[in-house]
Amino acid sequence: MKETIYTIPVNEAYSVDCECPLCELEKKLETEAVQYSLGSAMMEPDYRILSNEKGYCNRHFNMMFNTENKLALALVLDTHLMEVRESVEELKKMPELKPASKIKLIKKGGIYDAIDKISDTLSKTECSCVTCDKINHTMDRYIDVLLYMWSKDDEFKEKFISSKGVCLKHFKMLAECAKTSLKGTDIADFINVLIDKEINELSRIQDDIHKFTLKFDYRNQDMPWGTAKDAPKRTIEKLSGYIGENGE
Repeated sequence: MKETIYTIPVNEAYSVDCECPLCELEKKLETEAVQYSLGSAMMEPDYRILSNEKGYCNRHFNMMFNTENKLALALVLDTHLMEVRESVEELKKMPELKPASKIKLIKKGGIYDAIDKISDTLSKTECSCVTCDKINHTMDRYIDVLLYMWSKDDEFKEKFISSKGVCLKHFKMLAECAKTSLKGTDIADFINVLIDKEINELSRIQDDIHKFTLKFDYRNQDMPWGTAKDAPKRTIEKLSGYIGENGE
């Protein structure tokens, strides 16, 4: 199958010896997205409007903070904080906050509705992240490409089968996407291979993490580490995705 601009990143990720090639793709996208947010995005009005409105999750604020471009970060924080402050100020205008009698307080509604609105407003602020949205959108496209390659490219299929599987998050995404991206017998073939692969790789990880625990028994001090020395990191990556450089 001839490589294209869409298939090259997927092929490259599946050439890396790792617990989840899709996490390798996601890691690269995340680094690029953070650099973009504090770089060329600063000169794009549409993106600034979006970032002011949505902001960033704690993980991506942390990544931005750990860059050297503190001025760009401060500009992002300044305009996003303005949006957040205005949202909180709007809460003060809620009619439910006007002085109420004790009877109104114990009835359905009133101050309790106001508290629900506060919770909803802050939940939107807490859960929204323009960088997460950008990454998720691109990852959806990459997974579509991966499944297309699975059905059309025998060489890639062998790469997939000989890989170390994926993390549980991407396991779920692949299974869900197969419903719409694959047809006919390809769906059942892919899901069977996906499950068998995951079972084998989870067993491999289980052996390593168990051996890691055994090494802390003085009776096993001469037992060779084998592949178990970095088992905690790889186990976490298999269960919940890659760990950032600062353990994020």
